[in-house]
Amino acid sequence: MTLVELLIVLAILSMVAGAIMSVFMGSLRAYWKGSLSTQVQEGGRVAFDRMTRDLRAARRLCGNPACGSHGGVNFDTLSCTQVGFVLEHLGKVTLNDGKTVIYATDPNGGGVIPYDGYYVSYYLAATPGSTAVSASGPYLERALWDLNAGTISIATIVGPEKQLATTFGGANISTLAFAVGGGVGGCPVIATRDILVTVTASQNATGQNVTDQAVFTGDISLRNQ
Repeated sequence: MTLVELLIVLAILSMVAGAIMSVFMGSLRAYWKGSLSTQVQEGGRVAFDRMTRDLRAARRLCGNPACGSHGGVNFDTLSCTQVGFVLEHLGKVTLNDGKTVIYATDPNGGGVIPYDGYYVSYYLAATPGSTAVSASGPYLERALWDLNAGTISIATIVGPEKQLATTFGGANISTLAFAVGGGVGGCPVIATRDILVTVTASQNATGQNVTDQAVFTGDISLRNQ
């Protein structure tokens, strides 16, 4: 075999190897993309479903009369990026003059307020379990104050470390938005009964040039008002 023939063989082998590598990397990138897409869809759906379930069961939104601040969480915050509300809890309550509205003592000293036992707030945080709000996440936090028990708990619903069994961990929640539903627009207020919820989940494979994003949105009616 001459040197020229050897060079020709090496050139052909290089082209074949390059083609095989290109196909392999394309297949691997498609796998990464599919894995990211599954993770983003799962994380976004969990975040959206959990919030909307709670909101549908809410007795009222927090604001005025006040729900107050507990354990570093301001449950009165009602904005385009954070929402606080009262959930039903029928333990240790009294009826006011035989009416169907349930009342309890305001912990801030403001008399009585419609109350069923649980204050809940949803917001984004930069670190899991934090009470500090971060507009860009990536963690979705659910704070729950149980006035009967006198306890507060903060749970991370979705975040980068929530599902470590998957290839890239959990999804990032990069946008959490609330607006008055029914096409009205604007940030929710205490009298709002229909809320437009928007959740944006995203993820990327570091060093692989693969990203994915999904947006979940829907109008939610507070059924127990």
